[in-house]
Amino acid sequence: MKYKSEAFAALHKNAVAMYKVDGITEESMREYDEMCLKNPKIKKQPSSVYVENNSAKIKIASHATA
Repeated sequence: MKYKSEAFAALHKNAVAMYKVDGITEESMREYDEMCLKNPKIKKQPSSVYVENNSAKIKIASHATA
């Protein structure tokens, strides 16, 4: 990836980290791509480009016991 500047590189790397832990949406991640990358390749469909593997994200609900 080519960034517009070093500052944009740092910003984008932080956004990727937030995206990986569901801190920001895919739509927001696309906005960071447009803002930070010189030639962003924006896809309209969801992508696993920022996920380290292609496995589905699983959220485990904690259950309280009485």
